Amino acid sequence: MPTVAVIGAGVVGASVAFRLAQSGASVILVDRGDPGRGTSGSSFAWTNANLKLPRDYFELNFAGMRAHQALRDELGAAPWLHEGGNLVWQDDESELQERVARLQSWGYVAEIRSAAEAHETLEPHVRFANPDVQLAYFPEECWIDAPLLASSMVERARALGVQTHFGTTLEAIERDAGRVVAMTLGHVGRVPIDAVVNAAGTGADKVAALVGRTLPLAPTTGLLVRVAVSPTPVSRVVHTPEIHLRPDGAGFVLLHHDDADHQLGERRQIVLDDPLVTELFTRAHDVIDGFENARVVDARIGVRPYPQDGRTCAGAVSTIPGYFEAVTHSGVTLGALLGKLLAESILTGETDPLLAPFSPDRFG
Repeated sequence: MPTVAVIGAGVVGASVAFRLAQSGASVILVDRGDPGRGTSGSSFAWTNANLKLPRDYFELNFAGMRAHQALRDELGAAPWLHEGGNLVWQDDESELQERVARLQSWGYVAEIRSAAEAHETLEPHVRFANPDVQLAYFPEECWIDAPLLASSMVERARALGVQTHFGTTLEAIERDAGRVVAMTLGHVGRVPIDAVVNAAGTGADKVAALVGRTLPLAPTTGLLVRVAVSPTPVSRVVHTPEIHLRPDGAGFVLLHHDDADHQLGERRQIVLDDPLVTELFTRAHDVIDGFENARVVDARIGVRPYPQDGRTCAGAVSTIPGYFEAVTHSGVTLGALLGKLLAESILTGETDPLLAPFSPDRFG
């Protein structure tokens, strides 16, 4: 069995390490920080294939959702997986109805419900514009406690013999006759390996450069605001025209909205009393009953590792034997699936048809 280094211990990297070790490979998992505290820990972490287009990207994400359920069944428990669906209220009802019809035709569970019905059966604390507003409900979507998932996969991987090096840097990747043969870690030195998986999130382009490859990324930023409020006034992922929110553990709610993201510019840090944070909190207060005693306890800006063309980049780079990439905006949705598919590809040399359209070779 080969010795494989996995760079990045987020949801994707931790899953790859776990599956490789489960198959008998010798695995070294490396991260410059703690598991799940980088890109994965700054995500809204909503698992879905809702707006994932075109069809091949939808199918990949749909399979990713099912992979989380299969992982839960395999392990017997999944405390990181929070089911309950996703309720969507938006101004353009015709687009929403068209989306539901398309998703239904693709085998995705999607329903149209009135605001009155949703208020009575799903989210009694959401203030809808009027009882006749048409909503979409996607029962199989969920949210993930991404740091918990990543750390859980790391612990299971360690139990299978995976070596972990956290809080250290990857300084070099050595090649011989083009093939990956070793890496150099800060505080560790040279380590012989047979393959390396680049799951370094927003740092993936820098890891790629170590093997002489250009991986074009076009990262985007997202603002997340965590609010302490008890009892938690929502039970699932909820999208409204003004605010997106979901539970974030007992007594907490996570807030997000795309238009706040668009105002971040190049910012990477934010304080609790920033106007954008206040704006999201005010919107939630206006839409949700039960926010009277709520308070903001955390605000953070996450950086999403988009490949330049917006599509997942996962698999072998054919011109660099022993080098694999796993870079995607949809890391939380796809983490469990990519772990399994990449481990199979590394150990067998075969590419699952789901991954074929997302080959890293498209970048040259």
